[in-house]
Amino acid sequence: MKFFSRKTSRAADPVVDRLVRRIAEQNAIDASSDAKCAAALTEAVQAACDYARAMIDELGEPFVLDRKRATGSALGPILFGDRKDALDALRNSPKIRNVFADPHVRECVFLLTMHRREYVIFGTEIEGEMIRRDVMQDAVEFRDHNFSAAAPSLAELRDLLTENVVLFLADLAPERLRRDETVRTQIHHSEEMLKAQMKTLDYALRESRPFAAPTPLHAKVSQGTREMDGLLERLSTLSAKSDPMKCLQEIRDILLAPQHHVRLEAVEMQVGDFGVKSKTGKFIRFHECVLGDDERLAVFMASMDRDNALYLWPDLEG
Repeated sequence: MKFFSRKTSRAADPVVDRLVRRIAEQNAIDASSDAKCAAALTEAVQAACDYARAMIDELGEPFVLDRKRATGSALGPILFGDRKDALDALRNSPKIRNVFADPHVRECVFLLTMHRREYVIFGTEIEGEMIRRDVMQDAVEFRDHNFSAAAPSLAELRDLLTENVVLFLADLAPERLRRDETVRTQIHHSEEMLKAQMKTLDYALRESRPFAAPTPLHAKVSQGTREMDGLLERLSTLSAKSDPMKCLQEIRDILLAPQHHVRLEAVEMQVGDFGVKSKTGKFIRFHECVLGDDERLAVFMASMDRDNALYLWPDLEG
């Protein structure tokens, strides 16, 4: 009996393979002929895919949208203005319609993303037999509805969302480099202008000798020197100019620590009429995707069968 054996290699993952090729091509990384480079990128992409899949699994089962079920109609007025707005938003979603364009598709699973806004309003509150007016109440609304991804099955949607998350992460490093390059150009422009001004001031100082130079002139020279030091300090904080290996290292650093750049947070609330948060309102639970520190997107996974799709797009029946 063998007590020790070599660890078997992980089965090939087509999603990881596709992502490695795409990220390498987009960033001029030689992953086809450089085995070490390919292994480094593959390891990072695999780690990011594992994280993304776990995050997607956290969303749970899709909410089944069905016009014949009361729960389906109850959701519209919470996430949308009313049920009609919800139906109109679905009708105007090309991604969902394109999935059902295949006559063999019986179901579509999709992701709805929104921005959540909470604010205070003055409303009416019933307390026992008393009606209280002009009561401060917390209200919530969802805006910028976007059906961001759709697929014929949960497994396919999971792969699609995994690719979207990893590509978002992989683009953070090049985006940072592009942003730094723009700032670098602006700083160099400011540096040239400041050098010209300093040259003029220096000429003015030489002209004033052997007489004492005016105090304002000395102040301007000192200010110019401080500004030049500030520009040089800002330049030193920027990323180095684009280099494939440098870019690969930055992409790896991000992909190996995806939790610093994207994560899910569960949100629970009860919402009544007019979006007012209330203990007696309808209970809703969803997740928010936090992108760095800049943006929070409410994400809601749902599904719909072909019967409901034909209600939205009767022409698909033909």
